[in-house]
Amino acid sequence: MRTMRWLAMLSAVSVGLLFSEHGAAMCQGQQPPQPASEKRPLIETPSMRLAAARNVFITRTHGSRIPVDVIRSTMEGWGRFTMVESPEKADLIIEISSTGDSGVQVSSSSKVSPESGREEKLSSTRKDISPTEVKMTVFDSRNKRGLWTATESVRFAMKEKAKKNNLVEAAERLASKFHERLESTAAK
Repeated sequence: MRTMRWLAMLSAVSVGLLFSEHGAAMCQGQQPPQPASEKRPLIETPSMRLAAARNVFITRTHGSRIPVDVIRSTMEGWGRFTMVESPEKADLIIEISSTGDSGVQVSSSSKVSPESGREEKLSSTRKDISPTEVKMTVFDSRNKRGLWTATESVRFAMKEKAKKNNLVEAAERLASKFHERLESTAAK
C-alpha cells in the first residue's frame, strides 16, 4: 500500500515538473520543445520570393507597347533574370499597363446654313489632358500573389515624338524603382 502511495506521489510530482517546465518556457517567451517529426512550414515573404526568382514573364495588359519594350530590355540588361515566353515557366509574372491619352483633337465639319443657303465650315478644338500613367505589377507565378506594384505618371506633351519620349522615361523610372526594390531585398 505504501508503495502505491509512493508511486502516485512520484507520478504527481513528475507531471507537476513537466507542466512547470512547459509553463516556465511559455513565460520566458520560449516555445516548448517540438518533436523532431514536426517541422513548421517556412513562410515565404514577398522579399524572399523576389530574391529567389530567376525566370520572368512580362506581359502588356492595356495600352501602349512602348513601356513593355523599355522595361523588358532594361531588365534583360541587368543579367539577373531569364525572360521566358509563358507564365507556366516563370517565377514572376510582370504586368505592364498604360492608361489615358493626352493630346489635342481638332475636328472640322461643314453644314448648309438655312438662312443663307451657303456652306458653313465649323471647327472645334478639344484638349484632352486625361492623366497618362504606366503601371507595373509583379506577381508570384505560383499563387498569383502580388509582390510589388508601382505607378509612374507620364508628362504631358503636344508632339507625338515628345509623347513617346515621355512614355519611355516613365517606363525607365518604373524599371529603376523595381531594380532598387530588388537591390534592397538582396542586401537583407
